[in-house]
Amino acid sequence: MKTMVCFRTAAGRFALPVESTLSVRSLEGMVELPCPRADIVGLLPGDPPLSVLRTLGAGGEHVLVVETGSVRYGVHVLEVLGVRRFDDAQVGPPPDGQLDGLVAGTITEAGELVLVADAAALAGRL
Repeated sequence: MKTMVCFRTAAGRFALPVESTLSVRSLEGMVELPCPRADIVGLLPGDPPLSVLRTLGAGGEHVLVVETGSVRYGVHVLEVLGVRRFDDAQVGPPPDGQLDGLVAGTITEAGELVLVADAAALAGRL
């Protein structure tokens, strides 16, 4: 069984392993980063400040806080759909055609495709 945090962006439905997710925060207080990389929405106050990615599509008022290794960052999301458990057989292989492996697998649920994001690959966008 795999436990995942499911969420939605303007680009569709995604999931991240629960082990990589820490919390959900409001986008309130975010500041723009001067000359950011293309995937950076801004910074949330904290110690240290949290860089927020929009790599998986535009979000709304929420940030999913993710940690992989020693890297902590935020993912801009429209909404967090909840924590779900998937049988290992439900998670398919990563799709062909990716440049940098952001998608580690796929799940088809109720006729809708859910992309399983790779937390380490996302961190590489910082």
